[in-house]
Amino acid sequence: MDLQLPNVIYQGVILRPGFIHGTRQVGGIKIPLGVVGSPLEMILQHAKPLSKVPVFGPLFTPPVSVAAVSRVAVRAATDQVFPPGIVDVYGILRYGGEQR
Repeated sequence: MDLQLPNVIYQGVILRPGFIHGTRQVGGIKIPLGVVGSPLEMILQHAKPLSKVPVFGPLFTPPVSVAAVSRVAVRAATDQVFPPGIVDVYGILRYGGEQR
């Protein structure tokens, strides 16, 4: 599988969102992950330099909404000029229209 990854990068799009917030339904219970995820997204989207710090950097990666991830997935699948490659959290925020 890993041997084919370079070929996929030039032909398609790989989304790497990290923590996705939205409303999660477990059985009959709805868990509003946006209550925590949305404020963290607003704060951490401006902390990109901190995400490069060794060991603790990934803790500063902002969550993204399920709506932003779905917008990017649809756009990547339908837009002929969408660039192929890996779309990280910051790309999802940019292409998904969530970055403020």
